[in-house]
Amino acid sequence: MNRVGIARCTQYDEAIVERAVRQVVDGTLFPSCSGKRVLIKPNILSDSRPEAGITTHPLVVKAMIRICQERGASQVYVGDSPGLHTPAFHGASCGIAEVCRMTGATWVDFSRDAVQMTLEGGEKVTVAGILDEVDFTISLARFKTHQLMYTTGAVKNIFGIMPGLNKSPMHLRHPSRDDFALFMTRLFRKAKVAYALIDSVIGMEGPGPANGTLRYVGLMIGGADAFLVDRAQAIIMGHDPADIPILEAGRRAGLGTGEIAYPLLDAGDLVIDDFRRIEVEKSRGLFSSLVLPFLTRARDRRKAQQRPEPQFDHDRCVKCSRCVQICPAKALSLDRTVTIDTGRCIRCYCCAEVCPADAIRIEER
Repeated sequence: MNRVGIARCTQYDEAIVERAVRQVVDGTLFPSCSGKRVLIKPNILSDSRPEAGITTHPLVVKAMIRICQERGASQVYVGDSPGLHTPAFHGASCGIAEVCRMTGATWVDFSRDAVQMTLEGGEKVTVAGILDEVDFTISLARFKTHQLMYTTGAVKNIFGIMPGLNKSPMHLRHPSRDDFALFMTRLFRKAKVAYALIDSVIGMEGPGPANGTLRYVGLMIGGADAFLVDRAQAIIMGHDPADIPILEAGRRAGLGTGEIAYPLLDAGDLVIDDFRRIEVEKSRGLFSSLVLPFLTRARDRRKAQQRPEPQFDHDRCVKCSRCVQICPAKALSLDRTVTIDTGRCIRCYCCAEVCPADAIRIEER
């Protein structure tokens, strides 16, 4: 039976965070670090301040680095790549660069020495070359909603192993939620993830993963099976895990299918009844969600376009053009204001994720 550890963690205080992370690690199956090279992959959607609640908190990263070092890791690497990856990006604003300096962990720029990888099914993707050099990866996610996938978590966090603008075209290749979830499952299999932890002290509800509302959760969630860790997160948010596309894609692939043992706290006792979730679209069934997209990709894109399109608040817009740069469908343009070609838009919501001014909203129909 797979263990998922859930511990109370009341605030971002170094001693409290480290105690909670150690409780979770000690109560679950943690991989042997002796003589191993370990990659810690936090969630740095954008290099924002820790108080914004968008990134994995640096104290959580620090605690995990220390645990790996104490358990004999020969080298601990830390890295991520946001959607718009500049040459100067090294996790400075979010505090993770300083944590690396203090602990002696090595920061890795995923945009350098990237390599091609072939996924199950033959799809070729570009990923960080460090994956070829490490023995295993630890996914350090953040407790947040996600406009497209309903929740983000330890599995979705692995999307960041694809450097910068290599990510957004995947939404064009896989426009439906179910097809993108299947892609994420295949990418995850290649990422060598041996442990997952979700920073759940302060979560995000509403229109996540960047522009939602911060919500106190007061937990730390972890375990060796990232899909089961994400299942626990979904339960606490008040979701039926069967409604989460990535969890369903994993189940169909034989991932995250075991029963969960909760050695500390039970997710079923921690459900947040009034948590603001993304409205779940009715499931289309196995054939239409997984088989039909490969036969009729155009029809799948039309289905995606039935989702609500992004709405732009031109008074808030700072005209940084990040949304234009990241749009995989080239549906946005910037002159005096941002304009959208709704016929081209595939509703991947990458634009909303990278907007620094909270000027893009996704209104549920």
